[in-house]
Amino acid sequence: MNELPLKSENEQYFADRLEKVATGQATIAQAAGITKDALYKIAERAYQLLNQGKLVEAKQIYEGLVAADPFDSVFHCHLGAVLWRSVEVDRAFEEYDAAVRYNFANTDALAGRGELLVARGEIEKGIDDLSRALENDPNCSRPSTQRARALLFSMREAAKARMQN
Repeated sequence: MNELPLKSENEQYFADRLEKVATGQATIAQAAGITKDALYKIAERAYQLLNQGKLVEAKQIYEGLVAADPFDSVFHCHLGAVLWRSVEVDRAFEEYDAAVRYNFANTDALAGRGELLVARGEIEKGIDDLSRALENDPNCSRPSTQRARALLFSMREAAKARMQN
């Protein structure tokens, strides 16, 4: 008989965790025992890199975070921002779209996706996303909603000017 050798407790523990990842019962981060707080600490570093214009480094971290916890809207949103600034527009749209799928009220993702839609010429869809972002942050306390408001305002002014000509 060809029996498999018994696994040690450690091997069984990791095998069980890997099976949970493979069957969608756990994220890689959960299986590795990485807490949300730890992931968000890592994300803070990526955000600093993004704001410093170090897009390659920020992209690497955000891609790792999305792999570790693929259901986190914030990680997708910030990866979308990095990709857009890196002129990877299609991938940026996919990430913003995923962010909104996982959290339909993600103001930053709505604003980013709305800006991309407008840039792509999908004006009505873009206006819808930008408006939803403003509904979620009516005081425009976030830079993304400040941009959304400015874009909607400039579009309205451009439409008025065309109507007058």
